[in-house]
Amino acid sequence: SPEELQAAAENNLEFFEANMVAVKAFYRTEPGLIEKLIPAPLTPTDDPMVRIVVSKVFVDLNGGMDFGAATFGVTCNYQGKQGIYEITMPMEGEGVVVGGRETYGEPKKIANVDASSDGTSCVGTVERHGITYIELKGKLGEELPTDDFTDEVYCFKVFPSCEQFKPCDQNPLLVRINMHRTLSKNIKLDGEIILRESPVDPVVDLPVKEIVSLTWEEGTSASNASVVEEVDIMNYVPFMHSRYDSA
Repeated sequence: SPEELQAAAENNLEFFEANMVAVKAFYRTEPGLIEKLIPAPLTPTDDPMVRIVVSKVFVDLNGGMDFGAATFGVTCNYQGKQGIYEITMPMEGEGVVVGGRETYGEPKKIANVDASSDGTSCVGTVERHGITYIELKGKLGEELPTDDFTDEVYCFKVFPSCEQFKPCDQNPLLVRINMHRTLSKNIKLDGEIILRESPVDPVVDLPVKEIVSLTWEEGTSASNASVVEEVDIMNYVPFMHSRYDSA
């Protein structure tokens, strides 16, 4: 019924404000690698970087739920403005994964994700198929400003075709997600980024050459999104492999 559809929209996990703690890193990798990973119409930035966020999230929905969530993306430009192109988004729980894929086109995969702090140090980990292939850790240091900010994150909303010899049924849609953050804590970390070999999650192919920033964050997160452009299928097909384990 229309009422049920309205209720489903109002209870879509993707649109709820969440409380979160996270380890966030920016780093530089070998020159020329990031540029090969960014699909048009997105373009590389002048100073390309990888961004990793490993977080623990709490949403006040259905009595309250918490889950681990991670993102692994690269800086990009769209129409002259900088954002993040997400390459892979490991998440805990089928509902979180399916909701993000179907709503935003996010490249989510089911994983074990955790972020925690003991007041002296903190750690964020991502594990799939028995491999902890992302690990961020460090000792808490200087407190940094806690200004509110919005990240512009880009994903391609696209699904494989139901016809065997077609890559997709429709042209992919470029989706811009506005991720609104309000921080209560923002603390610099003295630590490291560890990427490990994984046959289906090859993040190690973007090796860490220089850590630009490593921080511990606490606060809230909320998002809204819009479709900004339709993209030609064949221009995007070479980049679809990162969404699936089998490719």
